Amino acid sequence: MLGRKKKALVLYHTKTGHTADAAKAVARGLESRRVRPTVKRIKEARPDELADYDMIAVGSPTRGAKPARVVKRFLKSLDKKALKGKTATSFSPYAGFRGKAAVRRMGRLLRRRKAKVLRGVAVKAGAPLSLWKGPDIREKDMRRLEDLGRKLAKKG
Repeated sequence: MLGRKKKALVLYHTKTGHTADAAKAVARGLESRRVRPTVKRIKEARPDELADYDMIAVGSPTRGAKPARVVKRFLKSLDKKALKGKTATSFSPYAGFRGKAAVRRMGRLLRRRKAKVLRGVAVKAGAPLSLWKGPDIREKDMRRLEDLGRKLAKKG
């Protein structure tokens, strides 16, 4: 691995843009540790391309203490050993409550695909039921997301 810059894939699903903002913050943290991040909507990702990356971060809004269906579907579609040898983490903006539960669920899905999973981050943003965009992610939570990217880079 000497001479090759490590690469990370930051996948996310968003409806109002909060998870996209969170994904960009995680990517900034990765870049600060000289890891080359690729930020992509989960709908644009292909399971076979995960092999090209050293580490993975997955973001989803919290929906009833769970990640969005599209995120769960993608992770469940991966081969049981698709993430073997990779370090992974998750993040979730939540409007109401139970954001940490969504992060834990994504962590379990990543672990079942044999990833080494770092504890993820849940941040408050948005409005319940996405009836309106709601408040943006607070600055201190953006720093927590950047820290998550730095930790992923360090462990990956």
